[in-house]
Amino acid sequence: DYYKFLRIQDAFKALHLHVNLIGVIVELDFPTASDCSCTLKIVDPWHSESGLSVKFVARALPRVESVGDIILLSRVKIVLINRKITALCNETSSSTFALFNGKHGVDFIPYQSSPKFMIREQDHNLLSNLRECLTSLKDIKEGECSNLSCLIVHISKVYKDRWYIYVWDGTEMPPCNISVKLERLPLCVEPEMLPTYMLRKFPTFGSVLRVIVERVSQKQAIHCLQPGQHVKLLNLFFQVNMGLWNATFTPSTKMQYTMNREMLAFSPQSFRMCGEKFSSRWNPITRCISRSHSGGVAHEDAPFVTLMDILTYHKVTAKFRCVVRFIQVYPRDVRKLRDSNGNIRLLAILEDATARIHASLYANEGEKFFGCEQSDEEAIVKKLNKLLGGEEMEQVPRNPPWVQCCLI
Repeated sequence: DYYKFLRIQDAFKALHLHVNLIGVIVELDFPTASDCSCTLKIVDPWHSESGLSVKFVARALPRVESVGDIILLSRVKIVLINRKITALCNETSSSTFALFNGKHGVDFIPYQSSPKFMIREQDHNLLSNLRECLTSLKDIKEGECSNLSCLIVHISKVYKDRWYIYVWDGTEMPPCNISVKLERLPLCVEPEMLPTYMLRKFPTFGSVLRVIVERVSQKQAIHCLQPGQHVKLLNLFFQVNMGLWNATFTPSTKMQYTMNREMLAFSPQSFRMCGEKFSSRWNPITRCISRSHSGGVAHEDAPFVTLMDILTYHKVTAKFRCVVRFIQVYPRDVRKLRDSNGNIRLLAILEDATARIHASLYANEGEKFFGCEQSDEEAIVKKLNKLLGGEEMEQVPRNPPWVQCCLI
């Protein structure tokens, strides 16, 4: 059927048949002058692991502008080449191709195509769907592989055999349930939080994802990366550890520099404008705030900020309002919530989309915060459990609610 496009996973079962395919280009090689051929590899939303190789034999070979672009193939034959399932695009057998910009929102005009290629109206939806294959950090899912278009914020070597790439796309990663019991949860994915002078180079809105690199073959590519570069990471594996998102390379992960046509949205000049655009996310009205902590916040004239704003603030003392989650509190034994003088003494780990920090609560501030008498231990414990998202402080899994509070 000329009008039917096959999913790539089904193409592996269509040996010796002529099929139509559409996919995102994740790998390509250089043409060989001797036989006028070249090979590239494509994936689609249903098959993003190893990809399907496509071999071209023609006088006019495809000139791919960028990995991540889309190719539409008509009447290619599924064959075995060196015992490997391959789609063969041969101009002598009426095969045609068309190359399209992979960026979301552009038109449906190919920047290169075979002479006989003609795009149809129904092809527009296929192209639109593939252009949305790049995932934002706000849409990542645990235990799945996705393609990410992002800005490199920082690169660091922690151990002899481990590197971290810090990437950002201006969106917020989904909050995670707390599903482990630990004496103390970490503040960050890396062994130690970066020093303040480095954190001041980070955006203060949106989440920064840590990509862990350990394999030698992967580390070789890191030396080519610099903060400020915009890249596409294809087939990146996302996971959660101790309530913190991170990502790792897979054997089929590809890394590609973004061409100049896509750099504008992530240029340094756009940081300020993006900050204004995303600042509404930190208005408490737009957040799901626990009713028991949505009113009566002290210092209501203090500005709303993110935790990254606080971590990188240049003055020693200041007052801020934040919308955060209480991830963990110490001591966890309610019988030790008070010191020898009977004052509340509490250390909490707070979290928002930008960072985790420690915050302390002591003496009269405890009474103000919990809105009850210090002697009413049962009421304090009940409110602590509600802050932590469970019926008991040790309960897992927990999903702490968002609350508004003042930090000094």
